[in-house]
Amino acid sequence: MDKLCLLFFAALVSISAAQLKCDTPPVWEARLFESNPKFDRLAKISYDAENMRTRIIEEVFIESDQEKDYYDELFLHQEKMGYKLNLKTKECEKFTLNEPFREVGVPLGARLEGELEIGTAAFPGAGVRVQVYEAETPRGRYAGEWIPVDHLCVPVSDTFISQRDRSISHWSFFDLTLGIKDPNVFDIPPDCM
Repeated sequence: MDKLCLLFFAALVSISAAQLKCDTPPVWEARLFESNPKFDRLAKISYDAENMRTRIIEEVFIESDQEKDYYDELFLHQEKMGYKLNLKTKECEKFTLNEPFREVGVPLGARLEGELEIGTAAFPGAGVRVQVYEAETPRGRYAGEWIPVDHLCVPVSDTFISQRDRSISHWSFFDLTLGIKDPNVFDIPPDCM
């Protein structure tokens, strides 16, 4: 009988763990706010996990001076190439990508730490329920907030602490839409050719 109870409990735990797994839509666009020790930025992000590519068109707020710089960054991980175009000066930096593709998704093995309400549940439509996940990955510590919709998890925020240099990067997403509006968004900027 004890063995039967133990098997039932193990099956229940594995079913619960499977139910916690939810996938992020693989292709989407959103507005992005990033905060890290070097700068804060507000940007538009186009994200394609299927082809491991990301485009971020931004306005960078640098803490040390008041002048704003604007960048267009393209990361093509399958080709291991990145491009950073200064939209003011039109200078383009090409570089080899050595870091792995940054997946915006709940990492395998992440723990559901709980749920919380962003905004308030006191008034109808004034809040949204999110799930909070945390994980230790080979690259570092991860925490994120997600809106569960059917079997998908829509990203709200994503925080990563690098194992290599202990740097912290926090991304917040808003105005997310599924798919990519401009099919050419992942083309190399002409100024970088």
